[in-house]
Amino acid sequence: MRLAHLHIQQFRNLQQVEFDASSGVNLISGQNATGKTSLLEAIYYLSHVRSFRTQHISDLINHQASFFELFARLHQGSATLTPVGIWRSRQKLQIRLNQQSIKRVADIAACFPVLAIHPDSYRLITAGPAERRQFIDWGVFHVEHGFFHAWQRYKRAVTQRNAAFRSGQSLKLCQLWDVELDETAVRIDALRDDYVRQLTPMLQNLVSRFFPDREVVIEYRRGWAADSSLLEVLQHTIQRDRQRGHTSAGPHRADLYIRVDGQSAQTGISRGQQKMLVALLRLAQAMYFSQANNKPCVLLYDDLPAELDANHRQQIIKVIQSMRVQLFVTAIEPEQVDLSAWKHKKMFHVEQGRLQELV
Repeated sequence: MRLAHLHIQQFRNLQQVEFDASSGVNLISGQNATGKTSLLEAIYYLSHVRSFRTQHISDLINHQASFFELFARLHQGSATLTPVGIWRSRQKLQIRLNQQSIKRVADIAACFPVLAIHPDSYRLITAGPAERRQFIDWGVFHVEHGFFHAWQRYKRAVTQRNAAFRSGQSLKLCQLWDVELDETAVRIDALRDDYVRQLTPMLQNLVSRFFPDREVVIEYRRGWAADSSLLEVLQHTIQRDRQRGHTSAGPHRADLYIRVDGQSAQTGISRGQQKMLVALLRLAQAMYFSQANNKPCVLLYDDLPAELDANHRQQIIKVIQSMRVQLFVTAIEPEQVDLSAWKHKKMFHVEQGRLQELV
């Protein structure tokens, strides 16, 4: 699915922006704080119904407005265009897909897969396990359609089990959810594990080009002891879980360990190397998505020239050009990103929240 048309109203400093996108690469240039990143953020929000920059809705609504509106037409590879829109105030959210109101974010995410690489992407390495679980689960969700249902069942069961703990229910009542947790956890774990295994060769191919003298290893850990079933672990820890009021083991505690030359990537490499490694993880993810689904995803790359030196910039552009993605990339000056390898391309300039296509 590609973005064919985008309309933005009152999103950050973008009061009124509308444009048709290229199916190949779209370069957005302009000085800092003019709206380049906000444009990418709006595209990301249409897919994830959240920002990659802030958790506060008030940050996203233009200070002169009480709501923002995003509307897009998505290209499905034929002449068909699917409309999708989000209207958001500080108190209310409305999502429409193909002229129907929807309540599940998963519905819009499934039809509009978007990945983003931005200056804070290094947090995939430095932040807590939740960031890395989201990384894995985005990929599994888009290649294994049974994952979302299994995760919904698991999340509902763990919520009920925790509520039973906190309301002082008997151990017998608390344990009623353990079999459901175990059954869904097995499914979730198998899908996550397979995804990381399939992703690894693609990552290693990129690592050999950008970190030729380093050994990079990613290791998925499922969230409970490797030599026990989750049911056994839940039975063993139930007294402690009851005292603490939450379930301490399961897929909601999974993590992705990333090591470089045997050391944790959190402490063993520089911030610049962390940013590069996360970019490679995202690119590998986009590659696997296209291979598994036989269709492209949308890739957002914010401030690519500032994040990479000239040599690495050219290498990254060469990699992306060979991939099946629709690219939106920002830069201060259009000359900073070489678009010569793309057949389909458009260039835009942002100034004071207004977008102009460059000819």
